Amino acid sequence: MQNMYAEEDLSLLTAAVDQAKAVTRLFPASTSYQIAVPSKSAVSFISGAEASSTLDDLDYTAKDWNPFNNSYTSATGAAHVFVFSDFQKRSFQPGFLSKADSTKQYHLVPLKPGTFANVFVDSVYLEDEFVRPSGDNILHIRVYNAGNEPVEDCPVRLIIDDRQVATLSIDLAPLQATEATLGFALGEGGTKKAYVSVEDYPVEFDNTFHFVLAPSKQLSIAEVTEDTNSPLQRLYNNETFFKATRYGTGSIDYARLSAADVLILNGVKDISAALASTVSTYVKAGGSVLVIPPADGDKSSYTSLFQTLGLPASFTASSGNAVKTALMAPGKDNPFFRNTFSDYDPKMKMPAAVRSMAWSRSSEDILKYRGGAPFLSRFEKGEGQVYLMAAPLDEEYNELPSHALFVPVMYKLAIRGYKQEQQLAYSLAGGSVSIPAVQTTTREGIYKLAKDSAEYIPEQQMRGGRLIFNVPADMSEAGFYELRLNDKPVTTLAFNYDKKESFLESYTPDELRSFLTSGQSNVHVYDYSDEFSVKGEFEKRYFGVKLWKYCLILCLFFLMAEIALIRLL
Repeated sequence: MQNMYAEEDLSLLTAAVDQAKAVTRLFPASTSYQIAVPSKSAVSFISGAEASSTLDDLDYTAKDWNPFNNSYTSATGAAHVFVFSDFQKRSFQPGFLSKADSTKQYHLVPLKPGTFANVFVDSVYLEDEFVRPSGDNILHIRVYNAGNEPVEDCPVRLIIDDRQVATLSIDLAPLQATEATLGFALGEGGTKKAYVSVEDYPVEFDNTFHFVLAPSKQLSIAEVTEDTNSPLQRLYNNETFFKATRYGTGSIDYARLSAADVLILNGVKDISAALASTVSTYVKAGGSVLVIPPADGDKSSYTSLFQTLGLPASFTASSGNAVKTALMAPGKDNPFFRNTFSDYDPKMKMPAAVRSMAWSRSSEDILKYRGGAPFLSRFEKGEGQVYLMAAPLDEEYNELPSHALFVPVMYKLAIRGYKQEQQLAYSLAGGSVSIPAVQTTTREGIYKLAKDSAEYIPEQQMRGGRLIFNVPADMSEAGFYELRLNDKPVTTLAFNYDKKESFLESYTPDELRSFLTSGQSNVHVYDYSDEFSVKGEFEKRYFGVKLWKYCLILCLFFLMAEIALIRLL
């Protein structure tokens, strides 16, 4: 309703208010009214003067609603229900009409939009979930052009804590999303409020996309290996944002293993039943596991592990005289290696390796042998993922540890396993939010969402150390909300409008009439028009054609004619 009205230079909301006020003037002064809007239930019955004042106070909202829901039209008897809307195709469902109460008269008054064109920020996401407070981060931005014409040089800005940190201009093709990337440094100071904005008029409610950037905690990596000089320990502990811990097969702390962000089995010769069970549970809980085979080991234990994980893989082991095969250079468009190469060379020299494990039907092949067989692959397993490397890390069998690709590959494998404790943003359209619960000494406590002076208490429950709550139905304004426990701040969450409202294409009066059944004579659809023609059509339909004016005119005419005749005679 923020769109412009086709008939005049005013918004659809203003046009709807004007037409609704005209309707109140059709009925006697004693008539009572209810005003229903999507963001709240219908107000109590009020007088015509109060209705006019309430209409003037209406503001924009992006909440879905069903105007035929009886909770909005609780009047008894033969009530008249007027629905003023642009009837957007993405939000108004034709099935709503079947819910119309047969005891009420419904009047659908379509408002003709001035344009269907609209540009909005569809979503944002990070290159990876690991937010580096002091390093470079990459933000992907999806901007959607819902109009039929291209848009050139659309300005896009990234704001963090009220400070513009990046900007660019992009060309937008019609009826599709265009993706752009912006680099930024988060800086010190903890969680940041951020938003991406575009410039577009007249529909502006969706020009801004709010999100929260929280610096990632140190990423914990648990490595199970008998190699006391593992290259992975040196590699990961060289960076402050990694914390790698090595466990020998005889001294595994299973509790800490399960709590790690990434679990690596490196050259384990015999995988015990306890370790296999822990790995399986870890993956089901959403963890990331990397399995690197030994040069030689118990094949049956690996067969059992792969069966437990549901992987079509087998461990074949390697002999000392096994032939190494060179790896194939990764494709330029391989998403795993995005931003890895400053100057991509398809003929780059690649390492060679033996093949100690074989598998098929992976979710993603990251590296392959030149013959096409997979060397490093990812398998999606529910919420978790499993990575398999075909060769041991020993230089006798695998040249990757001494190759320039080793560091970026292992870093990306680890960072991919990191999951933020909360999403960048959530939708006001509903659904649930899951975040880690606050550890308190008391069991009782109520979580609330607060924005400025408004406060909401969502439906909430604790499950597995996490707080799960539903987005309150009456929470209708996009922006940043503070989550509080017993009135103490816990974290900041960002909420954005449902994108359905951003697609402005609407049903015409004829299309609305086509959705009615033959028995719905109590549902009336008006043509596009101003308040006076709607008023006139309604009066004719329900009050008949008012002929008293014509009778009075005729009486005066005949009276004057009579006077004239008398004078002549």
